[in-house]
Amino acid sequence: MAAAQICRKQTRALSALCACLLCIGTLDLLVSRAWATYPRRDAALGYYTAALKGAARVTNYEPQSTMFKRLAKLHYRAAELRRQRKWDGASAVYRTALTLYTSMPPPKEVPSFAAAACTWLNLALTEKNNGHFDTARRVFQDGTRFVQELMQKDLDVRIDGQNRLRSRTVDATSSSEVQVACKWLATLLVAWGLLETKLGFRLRAKVLAERAANLDVSKAKVLSWKVVQGV
Repeated sequence: MAAAQICRKQTRALSALCACLLCIGTLDLLVSRAWATYPRRDAALGYYTAALKGAARVTNYEPQSTMFKRLAKLHYRAAELRRQRKWDGASAVYRTALTLYTSMPPPKEVPSFAAAACTWLNLALTEKNNGHFDTARRVFQDGTRFVQELMQKDLDVRIDGQNRLRSRTVDATSSSEVQVACKWLATLLVAWGLLETKLGFRLRAKVLAERAANLDVSKAKVLSWKVVQGV
């Protein structure tokens, strides 16, 4: 009887020890996974926030929206592929990101027009680097149109034939959000103009540069470039 009791006690002790070791092993696995994944996640958020050039408002006190985290992950992945010169793969990732703007709620951390402009810009530059110049031009065209549609929808601001801002709201054209939208749209136009200079269309590049300068005065310096002067 005594031997049986000792055996049962040893069995219970062994079971407890195994459970403890299993728990420790599981904890170690979770910790190792955390160390493996959290830096990558933080890197994606950091990269994407920087890519938005001040348009995003991200804090450590509030969780990021699902849309923002997905866009960050996709942009970070595309950037990795671009560094590896895997242009087709990067383009596919950016195009996946573009589908989110019509299938998910907008991110709360950044205006939709800024996020969209960032994606369209990177897609166009990727196609350009891949030597797909006609595709890059179409991306710039579609991107500028998409951003202007978002500006009209979200800000009640449109751009007329003389590249002037128009709004039914008197103060809309001087708001900080409108200024951010104009800077991003102007950035798209300048990048598009650079593509046109590469293809030999200097007059088209100058028109795009003038449009950009009307939207963002900091882009006026582009008009002093030799490649667009004397056209």
